[in-house]
Amino acid sequence: MSTELRSRKKLKRDVQIWLEDVERIDCEIQSLDGRIGKSSAITRGFRAEDVLKMLKEVEEHIQKGKFHEGLVVDNPQLIGQVLSVTALSGEAAQAYIEEIWLYLMDDEVQKIGFCGMGGVGKTSIMKLINNQILKETWNFNGVIWITVSKEMSTAKLQKDIASKIGVTFSGDEDETIKTGMLFETLSRKSRFLMILDDLWDRIFFDKVGIPEPSAGSKIVLTTRSFDVCRQVGCCRVVKINPLAEEKAWNLFLEKVGRVVLNIPNLEPIAKSIAKHCLGLPLAIITVASCMKGIDDLYKWRNALKELSLHVKSVNGLEDDVFQQLRFSYDRLKDLKLQHCFLSCALYPQDFRIKEEDLIQLWIALWRKWIVGRQSLTGVVR
Repeated sequence: MSTELRSRKKLKRDVQIWLEDVERIDCEIQSLDGRIGKSSAITRGFRAEDVLKMLKEVEEHIQKGKFHEGLVVDNPQLIGQVLSVTALSGEAAQAYIEEIWLYLMDDEVQKIGFCGMGGVGKTSIMKLINNQILKETWNFNGVIWITVSKEMSTAKLQKDIASKIGVTFSGDEDETIKTGMLFETLSRKSRFLMILDDLWDRIFFDKVGIPEPSAGSKIVLTTRSFDVCRQVGCCRVVKINPLAEEKAWNLFLEKVGRVVLNIPNLEPIAKSIAKHCLGLPLAIITVASCMKGIDDLYKWRNALKELSLHVKSVNGLEDDVFQQLRFSYDRLKDLKLQHCFLSCALYPQDFRIKEEDLIQLWIALWRKWIVGRQSLTGVVR
């Protein structure tokens, strides 16, 4: 049962009844055992018939418990996947949530775009909305979350959608057949919500197999580009802006700890560091977490100098998030930790990494590094 009972599954009704009978029989056995224990040596023999009857019932029930066709079925109550997300603070985030929610509840709005630069909080806000919708299932019969990412391909997108809606590809179908299978399945669904997160370029829904939303169904996409929203035909676009300076500073203080305000001459340095994050929540949280617990003024000045010296890419503001992540990466100091961190980049975005697999990868990479060093040492000698 523990093997089969996973996400989106529930026990069959006859299996539930069988388990309930197990509990009933177990209680009857304990009761009989108690009565026998209290009996005298003379009267105890009169309980033999009750014991034989109970043994027969147990044997028969064990035979009934051989469910050759499996123990579980799909759970229709699970219309989507609850996603882990860090709680967002501030009135601005709540305002975006309320605006998007308003469009989701409006039957006249079929496609919604949510755009803003990287690290500004689009995905976190949409995850909160996803989870809230799953609590209030009366408006949608199914919620389909798809992470698209920059390395999008039609084949991968079709595979991801298929896994979420119960379509199985044998592997022999060409793209056209897969498109038809997805289109047919989604067309039969009423009032579904599809969330396409981190869309970088325009996609043609008909080529993927996504029907134009109707009858209460909707598509929401998050992207860095307003043009993508326009190209795919979003009738409502919500643009999320970086945090204002005061709100950015408050978020920085929340993550680094207000104790920094008690350290003499530190507040102006901390404010300058917060400004380098350009109001991007991801950058603010990353940098503030690195500086938490540090009360050495020299280390704060050095951190500000590092951030100031980072050379900005010609791609503009989008790479400022990367600069803050690089700042955090440099703070790891230990070369082994840096290698362990970088190995996570071998996995696709939002991939569920198993701890055991990651540890095995680290061991293999470290062994390879040791062998390389030994070979290099031999060459030098």
